[in-house]
Amino acid sequence: MNHKSRNRRSIIFYSALEPARWEDGVASGADIFCLDLEDSTSDDRKAEARDVCLPLFERSVDRPVLRTVRINSPHSDEGVRDMLAISQLKSPPDGVVIPKVTSAEEVRWVAGILAPHHPDLELIVLIEDQKGLENARTIAKAVPQISTLFLGYADFSGEIGSDFAMDSLRHMRSRIVMAASEAGIDAMDGPFFEPTDIEGLVAETKIVAGMGFTGKASYDAIQIPHIHNIFTPSPDDIDHAQRVVAAVSESPTGQARVDGVSVNRANLKTANRIIETAERRGVL
Repeated sequence: MNHKSRNRRSIIFYSALEPARWEDGVASGADIFCLDLEDSTSDDRKAEARDVCLPLFERSVDRPVLRTVRINSPHSDEGVRDMLAISQLKSPPDGVVIPKVTSAEEVRWVAGILAPHHPDLELIVLIEDQKGLENARTIAKAVPQISTLFLGYADFSGEIGSDFAMDSLRHMRSRIVMAASEAGIDAMDGPFFEPTDIEGLVAETKIVAGMGFTGKASYDAIQIPHIHNIFTPSPDDIDHAQRVVAAVSESPTGQARVDGVSVNRANLKTANRIIETAERRGVL
């Protein structure tokens, strides 16, 4: 499946028990909004949450947005009930967020339940613990329906006893990026949990974008424009990339200078990626 035509720079979550938040999700500007059957729903209200949120996917939206639902852990009875309910929908979500994934077999099992009924349903896979991280490379390539590998570092940090500092999470972030890149899918970083600290959000998002992430979860809608700005090539980025491609392509030796800096065929992959991203974002 080709997932590259869609933007996945941001995802925002709302409780599945609050149907009025559907409009908030549409209005948020996020590339992905997700109604949450897992963390935002207490154990005694799971069935109610399914009944409330799943019919909402019959509604149309007036902008390009990926409408998703996060199911409960596929290890749990509630997760199985979620999948069976989704499989029976006439108007399914565009995607399903699978939490707490630890193996490729789990993803294949989920896809085996959903894909026969909804073959175009994309899967966003959350890696939230050590076992999932260890198996990230095989998980990312488990089924063609996977569009995104998503690092859930809050649960992960709790498991290993780390804080949320950039240096503390750098290793796990790098492994997610490498696994996603090898599989040719998007890599989504977890949220920045201080919605009013825009300076901190921007600083952290720039770092993870530089590491190779293609998107970042949003804790609050106020963060979304800043996240999108960082994951969208600027006019200067695009201009430089185009000049690198032209200079190297036209050079008989494959070597050239752009803005006084030596470039060669090794720089073409980065330059072409910037151009492709700009086209995907609709800015070229």
